[in-house]
Amino acid sequence: MSHSDAVIEIVDVEHTYGGSTKALAGVSLTIGRGEFVAIIGKNGSGKTTLAKHFNGLLRPTNATGAVRLHTRDGKTIDTRGSRLHHLASTVGYVFQNPDRQIFHDTCREELEYGPRNLGADPATLAQRVRETLELVGLEGREEVNPIHLSRGERQRLAIASTLVMGCDVAVIDEPTTGQDRAESRKILDSLAHHHAQGQTIVIISHDMALVAEYATRVIAMCEGQVLADGTPAEVFSQREVLRETNIRPPQAAVLAPNSACPAS
Repeated sequence: MSHSDAVIEIVDVEHTYGGSTKALAGVSLTIGRGEFVAIIGKNGSGKTTLAKHFNGLLRPTNATGAVRLHTRDGKTIDTRGSRLHHLASTVGYVFQNPDRQIFHDTCREELEYGPRNLGADPATLAQRVRETLELVGLEGREEVNPIHLSRGERQRLAIASTLVMGCDVAVIDEPTTGQDRAESRKILDSLAHHHAQGQTIVIISHDMALVAEYATRVIAMCEGQVLADGTPAEVFSQREVLRETNIRPPQAAVLAPNSACPAS
């Protein structure tokens, strides 16, 4: 994959916590521009640690490891030598716990904050905010204080606050946490909408049915390494790999292991 096709380039990345616990063990991969990627694996497999390297929340702990972002205007940014606020304009990140990133008094202010810092046009920002809130099922909540939202609604607000920025890449850790099935589908539909407009989407998820339906690429991790990487049909057909990752494939893959996973 050429630099013009890549948006995130991971090269031999290791990450060790506290000098002894190795969470990533020499991971190398490239995320292509316009992909919808799902990272899967059991708890502790390195999914979140890997994703936090995409925008510099974590940096490689080995000297040879590198994370490079390739922007739409042709620039290449090495995260090791860059400040977080510079990286955030290229890769937006939504934490699994929304309360780690919501800090304004209204939903409107929460969504306006990021785009304003990036120099968004005030004349169009209000409309962007309304449209994004509607996409995640929070229409009409502009002036509501987030503390009055349910946990699932706050998760959707956090996702909206990243989508509204229009970053090259949106990374969402467990986007369906705290959501019922209808709300989960609403969230994935909103991500699919932005993906259709050219945004690269990366999710971390334990919901294999939704992964099979929405993702164009699946990365399966175990013990800090990538065990499988391909389309949903390719990854979910690798039974031995799935056993290692403690992942149960979606029912469609079990019933038709040699065919593509159809939408449910």
